[in-house]
Amino acid sequence: MDNSNVLPCPDCGQTVSKMAEACPHCGRPMKRQSKAREGRPFVTGGELLFLMILGIGIWYAIVNPSFFKSVFDRLSTSQTPTPLPADYRTLAENLAFDMKSSPDQFRDNKDMIKIIAEGRESIMALRGIQSSDRDIAYISEQGQSAFAEAVNRMGRISALPKPPGAGDLFVSSFVDGFFDNVFGGYARGKDAEDKQNAIMVEAQALIGAIEQLDAAHQLLPKVAEKYSAPQSVNNGRIIVDFDESWGWWQPHDWFSIYNSGDALHDCTVVVELTGDQGQIRKNIHFIKDWPSNTWMYSRYQPGQVMLGRTVGKMSVPDVQHVDVTVFSPNFATTINYVYQGAVKDKKIAEKCKDLTFFGRYQPFQSGVVSDTQRAEYVRLDGIPFIKKCRVDVTFRRGSESKAWYWELENWNKGNEKMYKPPSGKLTYDPENIDMALSSPGTSYVYKCGWVVKQ
Repeated sequence: MDNSNVLPCPDCGQTVSKMAEACPHCGRPMKRQSKAREGRPFVTGGELLFLMILGIGIWYAIVNPSFFKSVFDRLSTSQTPTPLPADYRTLAENLAFDMKSSPDQFRDNKDMIKIIAEGRESIMALRGIQSSDRDIAYISEQGQSAFAEAVNRMGRISALPKPPGAGDLFVSSFVDGFFDNVFGGYARGKDAEDKQNAIMVEAQALIGAIEQLDAAHQLLPKVAEKYSAPQSVNNGRIIVDFDESWGWWQPHDWFSIYNSGDALHDCTVVVELTGDQGQIRKNIHFIKDWPSNTWMYSRYQPGQVMLGRTVGKMSVPDVQHVDVTVFSPNFATTINYVYQGAVKDKKIAEKCKDLTFFGRYQPFQSGVVSDTQRAEYVRLDGIPFIKKCRVDVTFRRGSESKAWYWELENWNKGNEKMYKPPSGKLTYDPENIDMALSSPGTSYVYKCGWVVKQ
């Protein structure tokens, strides 16, 4: 008898068919085996397909995690962040560095009365902040105190007698970032340093107020991040560019940033510059309305040393990295811009397009008292000046060549420099002379040469 289709009843012990709904002997209900399950594989084709898709997804996540991060970021940005308080907007508009839609909108000098008036307007705006956010309230108090001290000291300096020619530019040298970018007057201010001790006392306090303002301005990102959308992968939406001052080209560094996506509002832009020696400077900007497909610009000054302290510093020497973080209620991201190597070389090459030199060779001439040694005279033309640079000069004739180099602190337009080898070291008149000019912080080399008329 085939016992595979029967089983014992738990109550009476008699054999019962597996297909029976109840024991025919005692009437106990029996669990009926599902016909749908009989003979069916443990895993169906649909279940197997699901497991395969799940496995492929896990594998792809391991080898390409950025894809799933991007999906997660997009989903997370759809979450509505806490609304940005209007008080933060007021705070940032008065403490953050401005950005403009055109470099031409920046002014080099500003009238002292205008500067003081703008300072008082900022004090009034900050006094109107009555925020329940303790961070906003604290930063506002710090800003008010610093602005009040700065305006007071500027007024006192303005009322003091000044050395001839010092004028308002002396004071405006101290208040660059917070009242607009001001450049100039430092030389006259230096002259005043020796002549007006009373001005120096007030200037020392003014510098302290400016440093206090800078400290308050550095706190803005802490608040901006609280009310920002979550960080997202940039994917080219925000583009960063940087141009370092180089020789004649400009006295400032320039930072620019482009929005290629939808319009953004209430953007706090944090820019961290890192120099070749690890120096770091952080600048905070605020863009109230940032239209789509629009560049925004800011210019950075290296600062000036006054009374043993650096004033108006917005950059670092020989910038290597520019790290940018954007916070806004609708979008936030981070961009890491490398400003070295080929990127920096390309920018220096663009600035050298108008660079030209004129050379003339001086042959050896024996004299009664002394001999005139061989040398090459080179005159700079095309641009106003070049800062610190190295000049390599090679004298060639046939297969012979001899080279020497000179290091210059500066080179002004129209100025003729003499490159004379050590006495007696150049023993022939060259047929060709080649010159190569290089600058610190870049591997770009400007080259030119001349044929020597025999």
